[in-house]
Amino acid sequence: MKICIKCKEEKELDEFYKNKANKDGYSGKCKYCTKIDVKNYREENLDLVKDRVKIYKENNKESQKEYSKKWREENKEYKSRKDQEYRENNKDILKEKKKKWREENKESIKESQKKWRENNKDKKKDKDKIYHSNNKDKRSKKHSERMIEPLYRLKHNFKINLLRSFKSNNCIKSLRTEEILGCTFDFFKSYLEDKFEDWMNWKNRGLYNGEFNYGWDIDHKIPISLAKTEEDIIKLNHYTNLQPLCSKINRDIKKATY
Repeated sequence: MKICIKCKEEKELDEFYKNKANKDGYSGKCKYCTKIDVKNYREENLDLVKDRVKIYKENNKESQKEYSKKWREENKEYKSRKDQEYRENNKDILKEKKKKWREENKESIKESQKKWRENNKDKKKDKDKIYHSNNKDKRSKKHSERMIEPLYRLKHNFKINLLRSFKSNNCIKSLRTEEILGCTFDFFKSYLEDKFEDWMNWKNRGLYNGEFNYGWDIDHKIPISLAKTEEDIIKLNHYTNLQPLCSKINRDIKKATY
């Protein structure tokens, strides 16, 4: 038995930390009092403690790495349980951290995803196939809602028409859509808007009633129907060969002529 010098309570020896500097081989303060003192010190000297921890970690990177690895291996179940508890109790914090991290690392994430897709084409196809099969209703609803957005609709329709051009000519699309277009879709949208006539807007795109100035289409100046090879398709789908044109003129007058 031993009396704690702080709380003055008599306790069993296993309630004290070992300390060879003392005659009896145990610390003067009990474990509970020691923990309280350490906690108070950390709270009162938070910046100092953080700096010390940072310096220690920088000077002991390898040993810390090895210790952490060993600890995780020896405490898998405990760590797994604690991680799960933390995630459940801090969903909003983790969500915000993830969002912030994604915003700060947009370019590296984009590059990493691109590299993964290039190295795992078959795997990505299988994953997409499974996802599409399991989320048909969800995808259909989301697609319908987003088709109201001019930029999304522009991207979707251009990609569909581009794929049709390749398919009808028995060609394989080997380049990304924006590489074929020659610009980003944001730029392409602005490019078309700069060529709008006074009556044109995104709401009357694709409309047709047989009258002039009712609706408009994205027209290929040199008709896409003249394309015979992959090179032709790529050339004729460049943004400089595209223009907004009255649907009446495009469908009834110009048609597939140049």
